[in-house]
Amino acid sequence: QYSDVFLALQDGKRKCAIKLLKPVNTDRVRRELKILSEVQGQANILDLWDIVIDDHEEIPAMITEFVPNIDWRDLYKSFKLIDIKFYVYRILQALEHTHRRGVMHRDVKPLNVLCKNPKEVVKLADWGLAEFYHPMRKYSIHVATRYYKAPELLLSYMLYDYSIDIWAVGVLLIEALTGKIHIFDADDNDKMIDAVASIMGCQDILNWGEKYKIKIGQRKIDRISKYVKRSFEDLFPEDRKNFKDPDAIDLVSKLLVVDHKARITAAEALNHPFFEAVRQHDAQNAA
Repeated sequence: QYSDVFLALQDGKRKCAIKLLKPVNTDRVRRELKILSEVQGQANILDLWDIVIDDHEEIPAMITEFVPNIDWRDLYKSFKLIDIKFYVYRILQALEHTHRRGVMHRDVKPLNVLCKNPKEVVKLADWGLAEFYHPMRKYSIHVATRYYKAPELLLSYMLYDYSIDIWAVGVLLIEALTGKIHIFDADDNDKMIDAVASIMGCQDILNWGEKYKIKIGQRKIDRISKYVKRSFEDLFPEDRKNFKDPDAIDLVSKLLVVDHKARITAAEALNHPFFEAVRQHDAQNAA
């Protein structure tokens, strides 16, 4: 919608990607360039090599590294549990770095994660919706992709923070574990809260609305009131029972929390027992 991406060669030799930013919104273009420049320096964030502006049309382009990538649906089908650990840990490393620099990604989803082998390269890409965070500032709720939208976005809460990225990681993790594409699914944003309630239950959502003084329309309340909280274990089909790891489920329960202030942070998630094998792997490689 906002750009075209091409595979190219730098100096006729090294593969790179060129993202031509369509000049539909100059503020958006400047923000993406500024933010990607700000978050450089972490191994799991797409490397920005250069910014080039076409002399004739004055269209800016980002020159980035080229990352070998497999369609995420196919990638998920190939995952073993250890692959999921590496994949999610690397995304969290990128987000911990990003959040520490005061930036919300606001569109974490599998399509924006470039990966062919999670034990080798995982890169968080597409910073077009990213924004700098300022406490108590109101932000647009028209961010993130429907299936990965946190409840606060679905209920028009504009004072959100980094935790919308954490919710998206939780959705991504439970999808990778269960093999279910779009664990929360609905035809439009309005009905997405029903999909969330069907797993998270109605009560947590109502409690959240009361706590933060958010008016949830009576029609929505009537629709979701029939739902009670389900166990994440119940989401695993029979052929995925070997993915039903207690540590994985515990981590999901800390990421997918309706109350955004109660969600685990990226830094805290990196210390979760689910990732012990990845931490050991990194320690050995660093030695």
